Amino acid sequence: MTHTLIIGAGAIGISLGASLHSQGIKITFLARENTKKEIQEGGIWRTGLFGEIGVPAGEITAIADLSELADQSIDYAMVCTKTLANADVAANLAAHREKLAGSAKIVILQNGWGNDTPFRAYFSEEQIYQARVITGFARTTPNVSNITVHTAPILFGSLYGKNTDCMEPLARAIAASGIPSETTDVLSEALWAKMLYNTTLNPLGAILQVPYGKLTESDASRSIMDRLIDETFLLMEHCGYRTFWDTPDDYRAEFYGKLVPDTYAHRSSTLQDIEKKQKTEIDTLNGCIVRLAKKHHLSVPTHQMICELIRSLEDNY
Repeated sequence: MTHTLIIGAGAIGISLGASLHSQGIKITFLARENTKKEIQEGGIWRTGLFGEIGVPAGEITAIADLSELADQSIDYAMVCTKTLANADVAANLAAHREKLAGSAKIVILQNGWGNDTPFRAYFSEEQIYQARVITGFARTTPNVSNITVHTAPILFGSLYGKNTDCMEPLARAIAASGIPSETTDVLSEALWAKMLYNTTLNPLGAILQVPYGKLTESDASRSIMDRLIDETFLLMEHCGYRTFWDTPDDYRAEFYGKLVPDTYAHRSSTLQDIEKKQKTEIDTLNGCIVRLAKKHHLSVPTHQMICELIRSLEDNY
């Protein structure tokens, strides 16, 4: 039986864990002690779009330390933590690499760009895969995740041109559970499409404390979003990155015509973090744009301001 370790029992981890379990894949969660206890005592539940899936207590395993695993038992290690934890997650996996099967794959499911960097310090390109997720998840209790919005399939692939056949079991199982999912040979383009979407909506929705759709109903916030899109395209063009749209106007037509309407009611992960007084992922979202722009001597003042506003909110916790 395929054994998948899900690192991080947050909203996306809980939903995908329930999805994979429903298709006969063995799931183990690596979680904090309090979440481990909730999972052990209450199971896990996926609700919302695509139907409800429940895994009763006793049918799902949760651990707080990788030492609890049998050696060479893990076929997939799905990284569903916040990006802030990546350095620690990578080092922890490397310290327990005997728990990974010889053909095991690390699969990163996170917002942002450059999240593979800490893992490349320990693992080969053949071992590291990523996924583009534009589906909204919200954890309503420690062991329940609600799927709130969806606009495109989850895409699994490699940033290094490696064969994606090894991702098919995950993609097929998640799709069979109800969440559209598939593999792709153009993961970089897909991740930059998500960067466009996330850096335009996610922190701005948090700053203004509104769901995504409300941002399009104000001329002022639309103007801010238009500038963010223009700056991201400028950066991509300068750095040689590509996505599925050739120009900012091409993207805006899709963005305002489909992507935002499909996710109208979603409250961003950054907003959820701020409400919980938690550190946000701004450094791997707009902060990544700012760092790359600085490296290439480009000006991205709107992204810079967004970063400063989010960090100001964090400073006021």
